Amino acid sequence: MTDETITECLKNLPPDSDFDGEYYAALTREKADWIIGMNLSRLYGAMDSYPHRIGRVKTPVLAIVAERDSEIDSFEKSVTYRLVMDNSAVSQEVWNTAEEAEKVRAASAGKSANVLSAVSAEKKINRPLLHSLTTLQQEANRVYGLTAKATLDTAQSLYEKKLITYPRTDCNYISEDLQKKVIGIINVLENRSEYSERAKSLKSAGLNLDGRIVSNKNMDGHDHHAIIPEANTAGIDSLTDTEKKVYGLVVNRLLCAVDKEYTCIETNYEFWCEDIIYTLKSVKPVVMGWKAFDTSAEEKAEYLEYAEGSTFTPRDISIKECETKPKKHFTDDTLLSVMNNIDNRIEDKELKAAVSSKGIGTEATRAEVIEQLIGAGYLARNGKNIVATDFGRAFISSVPDNVKSLERTAEWENVFTKIKNDHSAAERLLEEVKEFVNSVIAFEKSPARHRQLVHSGNADNKRKLIGICPRCGKNVYEGKKNYYCESGKGGCGFTLWKDQINIKDGIYPENAVKLLKGEQVKFMATTKDGTAYTADFTLDDTGKYVNLKRVKTEKTAVGKCPRCGKTIFESSRNFYCESGKNGCGFTVWKQDKYNGIEITAANVRDFLAGKSVYKQKKKINGETIKTKYTMADTGTYVNIREEKE
Repeated sequence: MTDETITECLKNLPPDSDFDGEYYAALTREKADWIIGMNLSRLYGAMDSYPHRIGRVKTPVLAIVAERDSEIDSFEKSVTYRLVMDNSAVSQEVWNTAEEAEKVRAASAGKSANVLSAVSAEKKINRPLLHSLTTLQQEANRVYGLTAKATLDTAQSLYEKKLITYPRTDCNYISEDLQKKVIGIINVLENRSEYSERAKSLKSAGLNLDGRIVSNKNMDGHDHHAIIPEANTAGIDSLTDTEKKVYGLVVNRLLCAVDKEYTCIETNYEFWCEDIIYTLKSVKPVVMGWKAFDTSAEEKAEYLEYAEGSTFTPRDISIKECETKPKKHFTDDTLLSVMNNIDNRIEDKELKAAVSSKGIGTEATRAEVIEQLIGAGYLARNGKNIVATDFGRAFISSVPDNVKSLERTAEWENVFTKIKNDHSAAERLLEEVKEFVNSVIAFEKSPARHRQLVHSGNADNKRKLIGICPRCGKNVYEGKKNYYCESGKGGCGFTLWKDQINIKDGIYPENAVKLLKGEQVKFMATTKDGTAYTADFTLDDTGKYVNLKRVKTEKTAVGKCPRCGKTIFESSRNFYCESGKNGCGFTVWKQDKYNGIEITAANVRDFLAGKSVYKQKKKINGETIKTKYTMADTGTYVNIREEKE
């Protein structure tokens, strides 16, 4: 993306025909999705009197979530017991009852433990790859609870503000011609206080610009390089909280990628105490490298050292209850991972190999797939979790297996890749798609098919989406009296009331949309005494309450304060020192009621320069006279005094 590379490419343009395969693959994907979505959505919509949304990708994803939820619901836990030393060493032996474990624990209390073995090895963990859109969405969800769509929208906003590169990319590498750009980015970040020390340290140690992040080979087949910051930090301080979080993740990932790898000494111990073997793994960092800034790092236990053959006496041995746990509900992070790595869920070895490192959908559409399933009432958010609704589970169980088959979707994804080299495969695939749709319609219309789906209509469909919650990244909807985050009272609690005390006409939806984007909105407002005025406002979220904050107009400086040397600014009523009430308190009022004159900014500049000011003043008899005034500062008050000529 550098000028040199673009110029070189323009000099050696390949023929357009070299890219016909890309065109046919994209067009075939679009046609296949349209044929399936349009026909089967209308089929099931007519059958159920409900606006169903069937999709080549959406429906298998719904099936995956519903299957996970069913596994969780049917899970039966079991409990076993182990012994744990105060140094966190855990017994290899497992007991079925707490009573059995207690007998052994009591017999071991106060007894010595022998160090049977201590095996140490150096371990290295390489730096993370640069961010693609999916990995950025996953990290933002894991760290901040942002939805995939919220992250995409925020990344798009940062891109438009020229703070990060193009976000809709599935690549984790940059090309060789971008190495100089990365160095320039680090130099720019060095001038930001929050990154300065880290950037200097990286430059001092030498930036790690190896094949882990710079690789022309690994960019083959990708439309754009990984997401990295731009060499520009203008406007960062005015970003919304969510924008700052996502920008910080992009910057942190780049800095981690050019850092040193993490090196540690990992020691595995075996202890013997009263015929029970205990194991312990202890980790000693040697070079922290990128790991010092790892957003997924867990708190590390203290490094413990024991010499093989030595003995020690545990201060305490306790019983640990070990409860088997079900799989976790999907989050945006984990669901995106499934969509990006469908080969992990396919058993057919040939198909598994064909779709390895590929996903269903594209980087730019996966977030929208999740949101459409939620919007249609099939899925719902429960905190960070994404779960199938009762209606969604009932619906997905009512459709035939071939409609929700992940394998079929994976097969078609594989064909899209083949079309790039064999254009004739496009027509064959479309014919197969049409045959598939016809077979589903024929099956559902067959006399033997008795399908009836009862649903409540899903009230959530009627909610009007206003924007993204600045606290947690979930959706904000319009209520009768407010705009509220879908996370509810048990979530972040974000609520913006339509009626505000000082806002004359309230907050309309179109205004709420702008406010949630961090934009300024002009409102007619009133002061405490009822005086009306018009001003720009932005959201002011205290974390507990959501109010509107008036945007202060740019202050006009008129000179230096004679008391403290700071700047004198003009306001609507006076000229004041920026040190404020708790500072020197210098103030000149515009309406000088004692003398019956008005003081202008030009007058104050003259006063501050030690000059006198002439003003026209009317006498009681109506006669106009020119009067000379000077400024006298008592230290407490600033007086304007009339001087006799």
